[in-house]
Amino acid sequence: MSLRQLVWTLVSSELDEKLDEHKLHGTFLRSFQRLSSSGRGTVAPPDELIVKHLQGLGRQRGHDRHVLRFQSLRSRLHHSAARPVLALLFHLRGGDRGVVEDVSRPTLKEVRGGWHLASLANQKEISEAKIVRDLLFALQGVSSDCFDSSCEVDPAVLLTRPAWLLCHRILGLAKLHLRLSTDAKEAMGHGLLHQALCEALRKQLQGYYEVLAQLMSCEGLSLRSLWARLLAPMTRLHFLSQLCEGSRGVFGGALSSMVFASGFSGDIVAQDLAKEILRSVVKPLWSMIRAWMTEGELQDPYGEFFVIADASVPLEDLWNRAYSLELEMVPSFISLELARKILLAGKSVNFIRLCCRRTWSPEPLGTSELLPEEEIGASFDLASRVERLSSKTNEHLVKLLMNHFSLGEHALALRRFLLLGQGDFVQSLMDALQEELDIDANKIHKHQLMGILEMALRQSNAQFCSVDVLGRLGIKLRSPERGERGWDVFLLDYSIDSPLHVVFTPNIMQKYDRAFSFLWKLRRVSHALAASWNQHMALQRHLCRDQRDSLDRLSLLETRQTLHRCTLLRHEMHHFVQNVQSYVLEVLDTSWAKLQQGWQKSSDLDEVISQHERYLAAVEEGAFLAKGSEAILSGVSALLSLVLEFCTLQEQACASCFEVAAVEEEESVEAVFQAVRGRPFARSLAECRASLDHLASTFQMKLQLFLRALEDQPERHSEFSVLSFLLCRLDFNTHYENRTLWSTCFAWRCELQRKSRHMGRRRRPSMASWVVVPVLPCRGLVQGLVR
Repeated sequence: MSLRQLVWTLVSSELDEKLDEHKLHGTFLRSFQRLSSSGRGTVAPPDELIVKHLQGLGRQRGHDRHVLRFQSLRSRLHHSAARPVLALLFHLRGGDRGVVEDVSRPTLKEVRGGWHLASLANQKEISEAKIVRDLLFALQGVSSDCFDSSCEVDPAVLLTRPAWLLCHRILGLAKLHLRLSTDAKEAMGHGLLHQALCEALRKQLQGYYEVLAQLMSCEGLSLRSLWARLLAPMTRLHFLSQLCEGSRGVFGGALSSMVFASGFSGDIVAQDLAKEILRSVVKPLWSMIRAWMTEGELQDPYGEFFVIADASVPLEDLWNRAYSLELEMVPSFISLELARKILLAGKSVNFIRLCCRRTWSPEPLGTSELLPEEEIGASFDLASRVERLSSKTNEHLVKLLMNHFSLGEHALALRRFLLLGQGDFVQSLMDALQEELDIDANKIHKHQLMGILEMALRQSNAQFCSVDVLGRLGIKLRSPERGERGWDVFLLDYSIDSPLHVVFTPNIMQKYDRAFSFLWKLRRVSHALAASWNQHMALQRHLCRDQRDSLDRLSLLETRQTLHRCTLLRHEMHHFVQNVQSYVLEVLDTSWAKLQQGWQKSSDLDEVISQHERYLAAVEEGAFLAKGSEAILSGVSALLSLVLEFCTLQEQACASCFEVAAVEEEESVEAVFQAVRGRPFARSLAECRASLDHLASTFQMKLQLFLRALEDQPERHSEFSVLSFLLCRLDFNTHYENRTLWSTCFAWRCELQRKSRHMGRRRRPSMASWVVVPVLPCRGLVQGLVR
């Protein structure tokens, strides 16, 4: 049994049988409308009316048990579902008010037909054309007789089920229109891209209004045909509504990414609509990109652009820290590489304008269209335009630094002076600074050394450098520590100003200072060995010229023995220093050639900086200053200190020899020894030989440790330096490896003797152990025999 039949049965059974069929039908229609309206309107809720009615009856009868029973029954029912039923029952209660009104109503046959439309308020039939007209008004957000401003059916209007369903669907489109109209008006203060999205929504609504205007001009339009013609606009408005919902809380480049992603669906209409809206949304973004790449300006009042600026960064750090990418704001249709090129182009324009103090006006970026005519997902024309403009801007900046600001010339000056590539200048400077830097570090002053520096420049080919380069060269002294001499705190300085500071940053200049300290000590040791050899040769010539009778042979023999030991140790030290210096200089020359090739191929400033950092990393690796080379650097420094100690010791030995030779010219041999012992500043030749022997053993021990450290270093795949080459140079004839074998064999022999004495067997080891062991093929076999 249907709902209409149930209501008809209830009305027929409750009303008086004497009522005619016309009034019975009117009561049925009002009851059915009351039941379907769910209690809408301004009338009081039916449960309250029932309670008031029962309270009135209770006062008449003197009890209120009917009220209590009704409230108990009401609590068992769902409130929203019970309200229409209670309203109907209260309407049919009978009594003084009456429920029957003498109005004209359609027959039951007409109601059951399903398409009769009527109004209970004005007691007039409502035609389908009026419903269609009122629906068209509602679709525009205008209230009418049948529908209110909230796009709901007026409670006084009675609709059949099929008509109500169609009206409900059409009114859903009207509600979508209301929401979209509201969203399109809330654009101010949400960002330029959000305003562009709202403008695109308003443009789409204009098309929607054009459809409604066409429908308004149609005659004889039925509900079914109206619904059929509204299917296409409803699809578009549904898509726009979903787009608005997805855009809430999203702004900037993320908003354009959301619009771009909405087009990836199987619906061709949605794809075309998303592409059309995206064209409008990205127009502000395109304007930001164009202003940034051509003028270096951030026209971003709402923080929507993917390039952000830090106003607190000083001008010196403009290139490295002032501008950066906000990855969350990069649209999904712009790759990170393309976004980096956009960032780089704007940075270059600002660097040219602010740091180089030059003007640069690149060509316009093109039209404001960002998307091509192809489908969404095709490659954008933006990439080629950005690539073209970015290449021109970056190429102009690189040429400006290389040609106008002489970046290559200043890098060569750093190579010549701070990395000691100008050999004649370094030699002249060391000769002139010998006496000044031999004193305590606290007693030297910068202004005293500047004159010596200028003299060394005039005495070498460095005088032909440009005036700008020579004017930048200076001297700085590191803060001295206790016991340090002038050699330890002396540094050459090179002044750097804008815009060269972007390549030669303070951190980079500190690395140059570290490299200079190591190379300066290495050249100082080489210079000291050369000076000791000159002193040795002078003494040798003096002794050969002044040889006399047999009375001088004792002193001459001791002198020659001392000089012979000095010669052996100096040759060994010279072999070490010369190979280390040759290895370092080879690394410097190779890395410098690589830097020149890299700079010729550099297309932007970032590549220029990267090539120079790679070059400096190779310099640090060649000078044992890189991370992981601490053991190598410590070993080299210790060996160089021993070489300087040897040079001091040889100088004292030569002074003693000259003193002996000078005394022998006038006095006897006894007087010679008395003169040697009587001078507190002179040492005897025997003490010199003992010190030389101790120094030689220490040097050989530390050199073997250094070679072992070179062996233990992990293999680095570097194109500039390979430590295995240095190891091969230092021990090319396995001299130190064989010496290690002899030391191991000697220790093994001593261990055998100790064990033999401990066991009470004091027999001497056979000669086989002395003959066989030195010719063992490898160190591992000897160590195995010892174990």
